[in-house]
Formats: sequence, C-alpha cells, structure tokens
Amino acid sequence: MGGIEWAMWANEQALASGLILVTGGIVAVAGQFKNWQFAAYSIAAGVFICLLEYPRGKRKKGSTMERCGQKCFTTVVKAFGPLTRNYYVRAFLHICLAVPAAFLLATILGTVCLAIASGIYLLVSRVLLR
Repeated sequence: MGGIEWAMWANEQALASGLILVTGGIVAVAGQFKNWQFAAYSIAAGVFICLLEYPRGKRKKGSTMERCGQKCFTTVVKAFGPLTRNYYVRAFLHICLAVPAAFLLATILGTVCLAIASGIYLLVSRVLLR
C-alpha cells in the first residue's frame, strides 16, 4: 500500500478552507451580522488563500494533472520564493489568517478547516525532515 502524499492533501485542504471562508464571509456580510467586519476580512483572506493554494504540486510517483490556468499562478507563487514554498511558513501563515475569522459563527467552519490544513503542513514539514 502506498504512502499518503501529505503535501497534496494539505494543498487540497487549504484550498477548500479558503473557499469555505469566502462563502461564510459572503453570508455574514450579506446578512449584516454583528461584527460583519470579520466577515469582510474572511473574504479577503479566503481569496488570498485560494490564490496561494491553487497551483497543485507534483507527486513523487505517478502523474499529476494540473489545474486549469495553473501556470500563471505557479509563477507568482515561485516569485515569492521561500515565503510561499516553505511548508513551515505556510503553516504559520494559515494559522495566523485563521485567527481573526474565528470571531464570527459564519466563518468558524473555514477557520477550523484552515487550522487542520495548517496542522497537515506542519506534519509535511516534519515528514520531509526525516
């Protein structure tokens, strides 16, 4: 049985959590929830996370299908160098982006998903150091 490719799993989890943050933020802003400013932040953070996580990494074995339009996003991610390609930095960035979104019920699911993605990125970092 093959091993789990944790980096790809973390990428998918973070991308999904970015979409969930955007959706929860739109609901809270449209509904004019109390403290809806956190929802506006969640929309911006979710879009940033989606742009950062959209490029799919390559698998160690087998083939990887690229996402549609991935090449232009890949060049942007590569341009920032270790700030966007290091898994420790990504884990820290995701957890920092998740904290303000935790103050609103509509965005709490995206926050939890982003915290899980951050944990997976930390796991990837530890696995790669072995």
